[in-house]
Amino acid sequence: MIRKIDRDDIPECVRVIRESFGTVADDILEYAKAYRASFEQRGVSSNEVRMFEYEGRKYVIKSPLMVGDSLSPFWRMMEQVFHFTFARQNAGFGRVYNVLKDNPHIPVPVFVAADEGAIVFEYMEGASREGDEFPAGKENAYRLGQYVGYLHQSVHQNCGILGTEDVTDFFSAAASHMEACINAHWNSEERMDRRVRAFWEALRQRRFGSAGYSLIMADMSADQFLYDKDRIAACVDLDAYVIGPVEWELSFLRKQVEDWVSFRAGYETYQNMPQLEEVSDFFFFLMALNSYENKCEIEDFWSGYFAGASQFDSLPPEEWENGSP
Repeated sequence: MIRKIDRDDIPECVRVIRESFGTVADDILEYAKAYRASFEQRGVSSNEVRMFEYEGRKYVIKSPLMVGDSLSPFWRMMEQVFHFTFARQNAGFGRVYNVLKDNPHIPVPVFVAADEGAIVFEYMEGASREGDEFPAGKENAYRLGQYVGYLHQSVHQNCGILGTEDVTDFFSAAASHMEACINAHWNSEERMDRRVRAFWEALRQRRFGSAGYSLIMADMSADQFLYDKDRIAACVDLDAYVIGPVEWELSFLRKQVEDWVSFRAGYETYQNMPQLEEVSDFFFFLMALNSYENKCEIEDFWSGYFAGASQFDSLPPEEWENGSP
């Protein structure tokens, strides 16, 4: 049974939902959890996603699959670096929603209710998109830049789940995770593993910093959004929003947005674009290490993300073969 709470403890966003929907948000969640096996399944990734109707309205219930020992490499990294779990994220998701819903540039689905095992949103119409790259076009790039720039206005002292933010030194936490990941999964004498270790030995000698910690989507890509034809219609996959370095999100967007000039113009309606070149390698490598369950995927990072962006991409192949640059 879902714990009932006093009205004064209910976030404003939930009170509005209750008034506008004519029902109690907790009751919608309780109904969805009880009958979700009978609902239409709309997708499976980090969550099982099912659509349902309740008193004439359409909703989506998302049930996390990445829990306990079943965590994927990405979500294991999120746990180690940001102290992220779906239970902790869901428990305070109202705080994330309160920030996202006020963003005037790209809408997000209405948050209804959540507990540690499920989260319910109002259903939104739109087409999904495969892959990381956003549709071309000046309007898409400009609006996306505004959307991200708006969120980066609010700067936090520490990183982590919004409202908890218990990671005091992001780069130290991330480096410790990378070291452990390499020791556990990239430790053979195969060329691919030696190349990873060589890159890490060079990378760890550098010093990194951030212009600020803000609300970022750690798995930013085009497939987290819905589209009306090729126009961005909504941001709907909100699982990985955490407080982190703004350069993390921007580094990946730099590779995913074709018209960077328009993106930057939209972003700078709120603030200046931070310097990305020196720090992008750190985030690309952090994410690249998550491919240890299918190591061939790291080749996409070497050729796609590091090419032209890294001071190491011009090293002769024999130096990678030797295991150190």
